[in-house]
Amino acid sequence: MNPTAGRHVVVVGAGITGLSAAHRLMVDRPGLEVTVLEAAPAAGGRLVTTPFAGLPVDEGADSFLMSVPWAADLCTELGLSDELVAPSARSASLWLDERLRPIPAGSVLGLPLDPAMVQPGLLPEADLRRLAGPGLPEKRLPAGDGPAGDLSIGEVIRSCAGDAVLERLVDPLLGGVNAGLADEMSCASMTPQFLRAARSDDGLLATLRIATAGADPAAPIFNAHPAGMAHLIETLVERLAHRVRTNQRVLSITADENRWLIDLDNGTETADAVVVTTPAPVAATLVKAACPRAATTLRGIRHASVSLAAVAYRRSDLEVPADQSGFLVPRGSDMLMTACSFAGSKWSHLDDGEHTILRVSAGRIDDDRSSHMDDDTLVTALRRDLSTTLGVKAGPTAARVTRWPDSLAQFPVGHRRQMAEMLLGLNQDAPGLFVTGSAHNGVGIPACVRSGSDAAAAVSELLG
Repeated sequence: MNPTAGRHVVVVGAGITGLSAAHRLMVDRPGLEVTVLEAAPAAGGRLVTTPFAGLPVDEGADSFLMSVPWAADLCTELGLSDELVAPSARSASLWLDERLRPIPAGSVLGLPLDPAMVQPGLLPEADLRRLAGPGLPEKRLPAGDGPAGDLSIGEVIRSCAGDAVLERLVDPLLGGVNAGLADEMSCASMTPQFLRAARSDDGLLATLRIATAGADPAAPIFNAHPAGMAHLIETLVERLAHRVRTNQRVLSITADENRWLIDLDNGTETADAVVVTTPAPVAATLVKAACPRAATTLRGIRHASVSLAAVAYRRSDLEVPADQSGFLVPRGSDMLMTACSFAGSKWSHLDDGEHTILRVSAGRIDDDRSSHMDDDTLVTALRRDLSTTLGVKAGPTAARVTRWPDSLAQFPVGHRRQMAEMLLGLNQDAPGLFVTGSAHNGVGIPACVRSGSDAAAAVSELLG
């Protein structure tokens, strides 16, 4: 007999996390009734692809990491692997000292492993000497997974490689990806490989050199779909079919004996288990009645707001290097933009031969200026930054601004333990109610897929 036959699970939120959870439940537990409720008119959350300058340009994430398995494995399962493409350009730069400088080849998340690859003048001589060594910390790092065992990325890199390595190379990359501060970001949550390597007797740099020695330098770091990352969403929605219901805003989730009541604008759903995958502030409101301490934790998670502008120039007005995917802008540069991606160089499917298409980011946890600008003012300010960095004086042929308010959860020291305690609280106070999403394992597509899959596994364990 199928123990899940006749059982009903409701997933709240149809972003990549919620759809991944629903897909996993549908595949692994045949006979289980699964319903996905999405407040918006369409599924996808922050994975949105729309036409821009006649091309499918993503308004959010445009690719996913291949160094972790979750998104790649999902694409394989969905039959999308053969359609995926790797970046045409693999090199990137940093805007440092009023010019573009190449990110050293062979770096791991911005951390150079070979000082010979560092452009002259990029780092002080003292830091270059340290990069030539094993990367032993200045003092022994605390061990364990407890509160004292987690450190910030900044603490680890400063101790093992030097201040300039962090501020000029690592923070622009890791801080840029999460719109955060590397000096505040949890190493255990964001870069556990750094923490493990820094605690080894061989040292951070020596351990990473060994770990990367057999890596194929030609292997793709990222993959994308030429129709845009929304194609992944469309494929999942097609597989889930009638199970996905849009324009369904959940108002509250309450327990009723052994069932859950999900109140909507237009009625009530009942379920044996509920998986909440909405952004943390929304999730906090939904779980407050069932588990106040989980709601308190969710409300306490800080989020950065970011803006992403797509800008198209005539190729005759701006041509960027074909081997460059873009550049990062460290904090302290006095610029509004934090990164600029050369979309047409990075992805061959976004190169129409006539335009240079850029994706320009703005906004950090410590810089919300872009949030207070209207679209025209924001584009004007970003054009000034592009004029400074790329020398382009002509006006763009098209510009599009996408706002992502409170979109990037921050992962401070101790975050992983805090999430574990929240899940324990839910298990004790509200068994059958699960909370996951980008605030749990990370904001990237693979981390969100992982979060959804982990939640589905927890539901399966509960239902037996």
